[in-house]
Parts: sequence; structure tokens; C-alpha cells
Amino acid sequence: MNDVLSFPSPTAQVAQDLFSEHNETEKAQRFLAPVSEQDLWYERDTSHHSSDLIYMDESKLTELESHKVLVDTWTGASTGVVGEKYKVTQMGDFTKATEAMLMDTLPNDKFKDLEISDSMSHGSAVRCRKYTFPAFSKPIETRKHQTEVALTVALIQSYDGSTSNGFVTGLLDFFCTNGMISGDYTKGNKRHTSGFNLTNFMLDMDKVVRNFYRDIHRYQIMAQTNIRILEAEAVIEALPGMSQKMQERMKDQYLTEVETRGSNVWALASALTYYSSHNSEEFPVKGSAANDNVTKSLLDRSRRVSSWMTSAPFQNLLLAA
Repeated sequence: MNDVLSFPSPTAQVAQDLFSEHNETEKAQRFLAPVSEQDLWYERDTSHHSSDLIYMDESKLTELESHKVLVDTWTGASTGVVGEKYKVTQMGDFTKATEAMLMDTLPNDKFKDLEISDSMSHGSAVRCRKYTFPAFSKPIETRKHQTEVALTVALIQSYDGSTSNGFVTGLLDFFCTNGMISGDYTKGNKRHTSGFNLTNFMLDMDKVVRNFYRDIHRYQIMAQTNIRILEAEAVIEALPGMSQKMQERMKDQYLTEVETRGSNVWALASALTYYSSHNSEEFPVKGSAANDNVTKSLLDRSRRVSSWMTSAPFQNLLLAA
């Protein structure tokens, strides 16, 4: 399922009404469908040889006690094989705890016009729910252009081990729908083992909000830091892991951003985050026409862009200002 299921919330007095209305839709129910744990069996060949003769016995099913298979209860399809000690946290429980956390820590007026979007990859093995808070928004202004960026919080759950579980926080640019990661809380000891505790998995939202305003200040500095186009192209060439083909496409995207924002560090950041936010003609997700991989691929791209923006070549543009 490659499409993103977006449901802008209606005006409501209570945050709980927003979450309940969204979660009761059929598309959200599909996203929240639980997985079941089933024993994993394999077929063992019990044929044996004696001289030139082969004696065929019936094949024998043997349980693989070290692993189990997780099955999507909506489709009946397997989401992946995990270790015996993997503790399943259902998406419904994860979202319920997340939404309770948000309601406990944020004033009710901050939920005005809240947007919730659900997306999945690899069938339903990788799931991502993103909350965008327009009430937490601030302008970023260059000499040529102004845009609003809003706080976003995304929870990520994996049922196949292909990505870490947890939260990613960041900002969404309303002008171009580019998103950028400012905090990644999917690492560390938050693994689904027998000792996993969902309560300890929650975010410190006070810290997230403080970091949001800190990042606004940082991005405004980028917007005020003018650079020559040749400087931006040199940084693109120096970013780690960027192929020659990718460099050329990123330079073209930067020139597109310059037309709107001017030639500054913010325009370069916008070019990078365009790549991580869109399965586009300029930056297509490889194999997306035949494979269910867009959500996971864009998440991986976002982490790559986050590392590029903290790399020495990019940061040196600000130090030289």
C-alpha cells in the first residue's frame, strides 16, 4: 500500500474527538489492524538411502522454536518472521498511548486543524502515522520568499525487522510539503524484547516543542545565509554517498528552489528535503511501480538527508557566513 491516507481533522473542541473520528474510518482501521503471532513450521525431508535404493517416508513438519511468524489479521498475509523473544506491540495500542501522551502534554488549542496521515510499506509490515500541528507553526523568510513550517510527530512500527520502532519528529514546509527530521527516537534500547515497556517508549513532548523552536531559529539562519550557486553545487558534490547521477539531479533541484527562495542555505536544505519527501519524476523510488516500498524508502531517505544536513560540507556553509 503505497498511498498516504490523509484525513485533515474538522474543527473540534476536544482533541479526543479528532483522534476518535480519524481512527473510526475504514482506512484507519486497516492501518490499525492487529497482527497475530503464529508458530513457525518447516517441512523436513525424511527420505533415506540404503545401497542403491531410496526409501521415501512421509515428510515431517517440525516447529522452529527459535522464531515465530507475524500475520496481518486484515489480509491473512505474513508481515515477517521474528525471534521468539520479540514482543508484539499492536499498532492500536501504540497509537492509543501516543495520542494519550499528546493530550496529556499539549494544550487543547494546539490541536486546531490537526492533520493525521497513515502510510504503510511491505504490505503492512512497516507502518507510519504522522501528526502535523499547524497550531505549532512559524514562518521562515528569505529575501524573496516566506513559508510556514509546522511541528510534526511520526510514530513508526515495524513487524518485519526492516526498520527500528519509535518516533521521528521534525517540521513540514507547507509551501512544498517537504518534511525534515529534527529528532529520531527509534534507536537505543527500545527493541521489542520481553522486557519492552510501551510507557517508557513515549516522547518527552516538552523537549520536542523546545527543540522545534530551536530548529526554527536554525532554519531562519539558513534562510538569511546567502551563498553562491557554485558553493551549493560544491557541497552537493561533497555529500557522502551521493552518486554522480544523483548530484546532477540535486543540482537541478537546487536551481528550482533558487527561483523561489533565492540562493541561500535554506534553498539547499529544501532541495535535499524534496528528495526525501516525494516519490517524484526527479527522484523516483526505485522499484515502486512493482513493489510496495514507498513509505519505507522515504523514511530511509529522510534519515540520509538528516545526516547530510549535519555533515561538515553542509555545516561549513553556515560557519563561513
